[in-house]
Amino acid sequence: MKSYSRHTVYLLFLLPAFLAGGCVSTDQPQEHQALIRRLTNVEQQQAALTRRTSNELQKLNADTGIRLDNLERELRLLSETVEDSLSRPVETKSSEQIQFEAALKAYEERLQKIEKAAGISTTAAAADSPLPANPQPVPTILPQPQPGAREKALYDDAYASFKKGDLKTAQDKFNKFISAFPNSSYKVNAQFWIGECFYKAKDYAEAIIKYDEIIAKHPDHPKAPSALLKQGFAFLELGDATDGKLILEKVIANYPESEQAEIARRKLSQ
Repeated sequence: MKSYSRHTVYLLFLLPAFLAGGCVSTDQPQEHQALIRRLTNVEQQQAALTRRTSNELQKLNADTGIRLDNLERELRLLSETVEDSLSRPVETKSSEQIQFEAALKAYEERLQKIEKAAGISTTAAAADSPLPANPQPVPTILPQPQPGAREKALYDDAYASFKKGDLKTAQDKFNKFISAFPNSSYKVNAQFWIGECFYKAKDYAEAIIKYDEIIAKHPDHPKAPSALLKQGFAFLELGDATDGKLILEKVIANYPESEQAEIARRKLSQ
């Protein structure tokens, strides 16, 4: 009786453990399946996100490609327009601009012919470049002494370099000429051609300074109207339309009957 009771006690003691073990073994597959379902959902969401991202990238690439194509077409059209404009420069000019450029070219050629003439002096240049018809008495220009052989040779050599387009060499030679013959009748002419060297080299600011040396110190010299005219052009080349216009008007006021005044009028009319 006591033995039976002892077995009964053992069974009663082990029964909860068996029951608990049975519950654990029953719940584990359910948790495992739930975890698998959660992982599957995460994988599906990740795949959907990947597909959506890929679609967005493809759309972005397509839009970018279309924009680049449009930009390339616009750039190509712009380039063709510019090339077409450059290939027809004469057609885009007005008749007034063509006439003005022709007059200016003829005027510059006359200046060069004057310098090329043998035995040029201040009075000889005056015949080709008229003095202004001012209301005040025009000062009498005294005859200048004829230059010596070496003086004329140095001047002619500098001018020959200018004619060939060797502007830096011509500029150096004219400066040396002025240093060697500071009282020469060619001095103002040499100063003018130094200004022209800077102008043709597109150093307009320095050209303005060189022209001003003639305008301020030798306003009655035959080269003064040309210096004033080219100074006005230099200001215009620098984009200073206000000063350029004022100087061209000054050319007309100071030298109204000169060829330079006529060129200034044509430029202002544009």
